[in-house]
Amino acid sequence: MENKVFRIESPNGTIRGNFASCGPDSAIVLMACGHNGFYHFGMFPTIQKYLAENGISSIAFNYTHCGISGDGDYFDDLESYKSNCRRLEVEDLVFMARQLSENTVFHQPEQLFLFGHSMGGFSAMFASKAMQEAGIKLNGIILLNSLRTLDTRTPEIMEEWKANGVYFRPNMRTKQELPQGPEFLAETLASDSTWSMQTVVEKLTIPCFVAHAVDDEAVPFEHGRTIFSWVYKNNPQNAFLPIPNAGHTLNTTHPMKRDSEELQFFCEQVVNWIKTTWARD
Repeated sequence: MENKVFRIESPNGTIRGNFASCGPDSAIVLMACGHNGFYHFGMFPTIQKYLAENGISSIAFNYTHCGISGDGDYFDDLESYKSNCRRLEVEDLVFMARQLSENTVFHQPEQLFLFGHSMGGFSAMFASKAMQEAGIKLNGIILLNSLRTLDTRTPEIMEEWKANGVYFRPNMRTKQELPQGPEFLAETLASDSTWSMQTVVEKLTIPCFVAHAVDDEAVPFEHGRTIFSWVYKNNPQNAFLPIPNAGHTLNTTHPMKRDSEELQFFCEQVVNWIKTTWARD
C-alpha cells in the first residue's frame, strides 16, 4: 500500500485527501465523510488501512465546504461551512470520481464503489444517481449509519432556522457553534420532493450494502432498516448488516485512541461483500 496525500483544485474549491493505493488493478472505494467529518476523521484511516490490507484501494477527502481549510480537525472557515449543502457534496463526489481517469495521482479503477458514513451516506446516494447519469461506471454503494432523510430537526429548530436563515448547531468535540446555512435549509424543506432519499434509493439497481449500528445515538437504527426496505428487492447482491453493541462511530473516537471489535467486524463484512460483488460483476 502507498499513501498519497493530495490537494486538488476543483470548481467548488480545494479538495484535500488521502489516496491509499494498492496498484492499478485494484478496486477503489471513494469515501464520503459525514457532516462534521474530514478525511482523517477517527475511524477513516483505519478503514482505509484495512481495505488496503485486503488489496482494495480507497480515497478519503475533505469536501470543498467542510469548513476545515488545512489538514487539521478544527473548523476554522465557518463562512465556507455555512455554505455547505448536499448539492455541493454531490458535486464534489462526482468531481472526484472523474479525477480517477483524469488525474495522474489516481488510476482508473478495476471497480468503483462509493462509501458514505452518516450524512455522507445521504450525499453518496444522490451522487450515485448523478454519476450514472454522467456515464461514470459505479459497481456498488456502501452506507454506514446513513440518514434516510434530511428532515431530522425539531419543529422549534426548523422555525428558528427559517426565521434567521441560519441555525447554529453545537459541536461537542470542538465546542464550537457551527452555522447551518440557507441552502441546507432549503434542501431540508425539500426532503419529500427534490431531496427525497426514498425516491433515489427505490430506483437504485447497482449492489447496495447497508450497515447500521444497533445503538447508534446520532442516527437511529431505524434509518438503516428503512433504507434497506426501500432497496432490498432491486439486486440479489444487496445486503443489510446490523452492528450490535455499537454507536455512531462504531465505538471509536477522534482522535482515534484504539480500534474496536465493532469496527473490525464492519470492515471484515465490507471486504467480503466487495470481493463477492467484484467476482460476480
